[in-house]
Amino acid sequence: MLRGMRAALGLALAASGTGGCGTSAAGSPGDIDGSVNADGSSARDVTSGTESNDASVMGSLDGSASANGSDSSGDDEGPDGSTVDRSDSGLTAACTGTGVQVPVAERVSNGNPLLPPKWAFGILWGSYYDQIGSSFAQGGNILTAATQLRAQYSGDLMWIDSSWLWHNYSGDPAGTPDYINFQFDSTTFPDPATMIQTLQQNHFHFGVWEWPWMDHGCTYFQNAVSSKYFIMNGADPALATTGWHGDPNPAEFDFTNPATVTWWTGLNQPLTAWGLDFLKLDTTVAQQTSPISAGGGKYFDPTKNYQDERNGAAYAATKLYAASHDPDAMMNGARGFVMAKVAAPANDQFPGWWTDDTNATWGDMTVEMGRASQLDSSSTAAYWCGDTGGYNNVPSDELYVRWLEYSSFTPLQEFFGGKAPGIGARFPWLFGTQAQQIEQQYSDLRYRLLPFRYSNALHAYQVTPVAYPVTWIGSTQLLVGNGASQMLVQPVTTEGATTASVELPGAGATWIDYWTGNAFPGGTTAQVAAPLDQEPVFVKAGAIIPMGPVQHYVGEHPADPLTLDIYPAGSTSYTLYEDDGTSEGYLGGAYSTTEFSSDATGGQLSVTIGAQATAKYGYTGQLCSRSYILEIHGQESAPATVTRDGNAEPTSSAAAFDAGTAAEGWYYDSTAQTVWVWFPLSSAASTKVEL
Repeated sequence: MLRGMRAALGLALAASGTGGCGTSAAGSPGDIDGSVNADGSSARDVTSGTESNDASVMGSLDGSASANGSDSSGDDEGPDGSTVDRSDSGLTAACTGTGVQVPVAERVSNGNPLLPPKWAFGILWGSYYDQIGSSFAQGGNILTAATQLRAQYSGDLMWIDSSWLWHNYSGDPAGTPDYINFQFDSTTFPDPATMIQTLQQNHFHFGVWEWPWMDHGCTYFQNAVSSKYFIMNGADPALATTGWHGDPNPAEFDFTNPATVTWWTGLNQPLTAWGLDFLKLDTTVAQQTSPISAGGGKYFDPTKNYQDERNGAAYAATKLYAASHDPDAMMNGARGFVMAKVAAPANDQFPGWWTDDTNATWGDMTVEMGRASQLDSSSTAAYWCGDTGGYNNVPSDELYVRWLEYSSFTPLQEFFGGKAPGIGARFPWLFGTQAQQIEQQYSDLRYRLLPFRYSNALHAYQVTPVAYPVTWIGSTQLLVGNGASQMLVQPVTTEGATTASVELPGAGATWIDYWTGNAFPGGTTAQVAAPLDQEPVFVKAGAIIPMGPVQHYVGEHPADPLTLDIYPAGSTSYTLYEDDGTSEGYLGGAYSTTEFSSDATGGQLSVTIGAQATAKYGYTGQLCSRSYILEIHGQESAPATVTRDGNAEPTSSAAAFDAGTAAEGWYYDSTAQTVWVWFPLSSAASTKVEL
């Protein structure tokens, strides 16, 4: 994997277009400064790039129009041994580059965790930055930050906390009319529509923070009172008790009232029309229920769960832009994405969760891990994250690095930090050179692991019981994946630590140190090196980990070439799930599976790639063919020969491999004790490689 990966080959093959029906041309990021001077005049300087596979156009200089126009039958065993019932799904080996319409009646949740859009599995950046780099934002300009991220780092989302509503964060009576009036603060966001459009054109999604309250001074307040859109105490709004933006006793939207939901959605409409497709939802259960407990209020419909109704309304709002702009979402339903922090009976139907505010301390890193370890339930979420680096105050470089190493393996990864005495963000350049380099290293790994991580998410939806993509051992170790193909991650939570003691689970299993290749038996404790750039990570012997090319945003490249990172042990298999990543078509069978197996039981190692099977419907981006790279570990000597389907593979070299000049071949890396094999393959074909 990372210690021996051949990224140059992956990029060379991707650039040469060796894939199939789904192709991608990565555009240059360009300068997306797009800033506005303090006097409100434009200071944009945007250079357009080339078109990507999502058909969006990279930023035009004036921020003008963007976008999008913008086994093969019966039961199938998933990677954890759970059963997927496909007896009625009509599985067929197929391949198509464009999606087909899935009947609405078939796009119905089975109750397992719904998936957010695939881009949510990238990196999510939050801040208090604004459009002019004002002193209130501590000089932070969101478009300047986006330029730097796109040029040097990776990311899929830029979202803004409460400063989008009013520039002065807390306790400012002048801000009372703005929390929450659903309008950008014109002082610091003079042209939000162009700002959002510029972000979109450069492959960033956009979102904001919202709470469920409205201060008395807001334009819409009296209308909401007379229409009873708030939680009411007779003819008056029942007031909350813990407001922290201007008004200490705001009124609360009554999401159990369908009329309130319609009104609230309409007030958000300008944002969703511009391109908002993410909401971060604040306030705790105690805060949300204070109009009832302290204000004498009653819900419009007390039979409904308030948190469920609120989270559901927000989730529906985040679907609106894609539902009217993304061709696949228009055809097969859009996905939404929120981050709630309050449980509800079926909250996993509204994907996304954050683990609430933490301090930038080593102790609170463990607190956040403890909170995360309590998730993975139907009332919370399968897709969760915390504020990397901690929210309050400023982490040291060491803490920032250790926290991002941990969050690189969580289902979602978000970077965010509070305002003064904090620094309003957690962008890499706010930290030292070594921290920046390590952030790049782990973000590359996170994006390379996307085929594995996203496949595990699709698998979790399809199987019963739910096979959560990331689980915990206690609150100190993460398991990424299920069954034979798992990665064990133990975050470093002690300042100054350069070694780690790792308890390895599963007596009878074997775990491979990801960094060194050393093997350790399960049921024992391993003492391993843990320098600052090396979080303890182990791979279960027998694992088959699919990996894609390095990307700077999800969709920059298709998963072609696909590297199978193989740790042979016994007879194991892994099933790769793929879909369009955008729509709800997967609910009705618009996805495919490809089974990979490794067998080392007969004295000769064999690796088999099965033919791609379409569950029921084809989908946009489904590959007709792709190149495969097999990275086979634990080979103490070079094999006498490598065959594919009985034919000898040509012997090659590391230089030819890295250059991407040989379409097919193999070579042996004696230092890493790894055999590398690469070849093109039609998705409709199967193949067997033997050493």
